Amino acid sequence: MFLQIARQGKNDWWRYLISFFLIMIGILAGQMPIYILLLAKGYSEIEISEMAQTLNFESAGIGQNATLFFMLLAFVGGLVGLWMSVVFIHKKKFRWLITPFETLNWRKILFSFGLWMLLTICAELVMYALHPNNYVLHFQPDKFPGLLLISLFIFPLQTSWEELTFRGYLMQGISLIVPVRWIPLVFTSALFGLLHIMNEEVSAFGIAPTMVYYIGTGLFLGIITLVDDSLELALGVHAATNIYSSLFVTFEASSLRTAAIFEMKSVDMTEMLLAFFAIAAAYFWIVAGKFNWSNWLKRCLGPVQSQQIEQV
Repeated sequence: MFLQIARQGKNDWWRYLISFFLIMIGILAGQMPIYILLLAKGYSEIEISEMAQTLNFESAGIGQNATLFFMLLAFVGGLVGLWMSVVFIHKKKFRWLITPFETLNWRKILFSFGLWMLLTICAELVMYALHPNNYVLHFQPDKFPGLLLISLFIFPLQTSWEELTFRGYLMQGISLIVPVRWIPLVFTSALFGLLHIMNEEVSAFGIAPTMVYYIGTGLFLGIITLVDDSLELALGVHAATNIYSSLFVTFEASSLRTAAIFEMKSVDMTEMLLAFFAIAAAYFWIVAGKFNWSNWLKRCLGPVQSQQIEQV
């Protein structure tokens, strides 16, 4: 159902091309506020470009939380561009990127968010038990309230853009031209990994382990989307991941460098990958039992069926 719903609406190739540019325009529009602010402060385009490369605008009087807020506005703009593309260019209902049914299952999204957050906290406690000296208190009471607001209200928009774009719009779109499900799954997961290739973690820990993490994350989110026949679980997982990283534990090379409560002195990528795959396996086992998943391998690798959608 989730892939088949893509056959509704208008799917000419040129509509996807126009949509790509519309989404890019939305992202650029989201970057304009900080650009205009810096121009108003008297900074040249070269100086703005140099600050943008490091995402450090302290010299311009723009603090850490404000920088994070302005950075996330690009994704908000992208989300608006995606909505306009789906509704006005493709003539589809926007919710079809999430579910083929009449309403969103908010309970499922919140359940997924809570479960992933709980499993992440449990894994972090294990890491702390193994390396207690690797954690230092990083709490900054003057910055944390603002960070909390950004995390709760802006981060879900950022993670929703990524999920709706990769696991929704692109995975559904690619399924229109390929015979089997694993092709859009693998393609969008690889593309999702490449989206993060400029993150600080890549230069700090190497491209191989970081791409294993990001592409592996894309595969996991794609798998639970295909098996569950909706994007609701993936929305919850992705939001929980970024909010946790923002509020609770950060590290020097993190692309989400925030005033989190704790900071790790050093990061072992092997341990982080093992922790991620352990959390993913536990999550999958719990969710598969709760929602009575069956034939999940066929749902990920099998043919893209073309039966008519009844409930839209």
